[in-house]
Amino acid sequence: FLQDSAQKIWLNSTWRLANSRSYGKELSQPLANLKKMKLSRSSWLKKLPDLSNATNLERLDLYECIALVELPSSISNLRKLDSLETNHCRSLKVIPTL
Repeated sequence: FLQDSAQKIWLNSTWRLANSRSYGKELSQPLANLKKMKLSRSSWLKKLPDLSNATNLERLDLYECIALVELPSSISNLRKLDSLETNHCRSLKVIPTL
């Protein structure tokens, strides 16, 4: 239960940060237990933090992140990632090989 709560808190913090104009500083929360990350409709999100430590990430939802320009190269190392939603990410130019 605590791990789930911590993950939700981290995601909520990430969402608020991504939707603020001040997004840009690296997030330092531990990502090892994170399985799902939903950042859909984060209209000010331009980049994601390094996801190297998100080794258990299975789903990444970036639907309608209209300002997102690139995905981090670390995404190609996420072996458990089986769902990546990028529909309507009209600014997305760089997608590493998965």
